[in-house]
Amino acid sequence: MRKISIYSLFYKSIYSFKDLAKFRFLDIGKTIKYVFVLAIIYFLPAIIKLLLIDRDFSHLTTNFDKGSLVIIIPIYLIFTYVLYSGLLFIKISFLAWIASLLAKGVKRTLPYRNAWRLTAFSITLPTILFGLFPLFRIDIPFGILYDLAVSLIYITLAIFKMPRPKK
Repeated sequence: MRKISIYSLFYKSIYSFKDLAKFRFLDIGKTIKYVFVLAIIYFLPAIIKLLLIDRDFSHLTTNFDKGSLVIIIPIYLIFTYVLYSGLLFIKISFLAWIASLLAKGVKRTLPYRNAWRLTAFSITLPTILFGLFPLFRIDIPFGILYDLAVSLIYITLAIFKMPRPKK
């Protein structure tokens, strides 16, 4: 399980609840690396929309000339990526707490550290979908609630694939 690639993790996180349940035993380093890669994938549509489609830097360029934009735009993009990554880590931490409570409710053993890892892989599909919607100019009212709901469905199905503790 240690030799599994990020691409395999990404692919299996989209469709296999049994593999999601197994991923809770991966190293925390690989899980954190996966979350940063997921943040990049989540952030790419925003970059594409900003740089290639809209090309609207008016909210950044009120007091700057064209030469300063060469410095300002990369700093803005790095800051925004760090913000997206931080929000993703907060989302995973919150959902991991809910996953721990849910696992107790269905009588499965799931410590918080394993719930965090399970949640990090379970949010793959909703994160990708809701990251792509702004690129295609799809506006979903209360999109955050739908994102959380789909994430919780994935987490719940992965928890049900975990084996029951032996008596």
